[in-house]
Amino acid sequence: MIRILAYVVLLLSAAGIFLCVSLFLLGVTSIYLLPEGKPFLFFGVFVVWLPTVLLMNRLTRDFKQKDLWKAALRGCPSWMRTTLWVVTGSVMALFILSAVSRTGPGGFPQLFTIFPVTFYGASFCVMYSFVHVDRFDASHRCLNGHAIPPLAKFCEECGAPAAPDPTI
Repeated sequence: MIRILAYVVLLLSAAGIFLCVSLFLLGVTSIYLLPEGKPFLFFGVFVVWLPTVLLMNRLTRDFKQKDLWKAALRGCPSWMRTTLWVVTGSVMALFILSAVSRTGPGGFPQLFTIFPVTFYGASFCVMYSFVHVDRFDASHRCLNGHAIPPLAKFCEECGAPAAPDPTI
């Protein structure tokens, strides 16, 4: 049942990303300007974020707080983790640039359509990780073939370094 919830949230997050990026691009090209006072994109964030936080707690309960995102995204391929951080950084940079510009953040209202992508993207990646983490955890071994904990860099049994992940 929880796995079905993860798939539903994964699909809703993907739809949210697509909608936000589409509306942003349509606004940048002036094909369609979002009406003022219609924050419907932010409503979907609340729909996907609550299950994301609850399922993320299941992914990270055995890990230290400093390894929260590493543990939550351990089932994702490296390109997906990198894309999440690049997109998040880009959205934050857009907001900072608009805040220091002469027009301010309100000068380009379409900018607010891209902001929810950070939440939808994080939700998508966490749900993807939740669905695929069993495969990652089972395949994590040292160079001598011993099973090791998911984020371990060295084997507790023989001291050998962790083998590189073949899925990356």
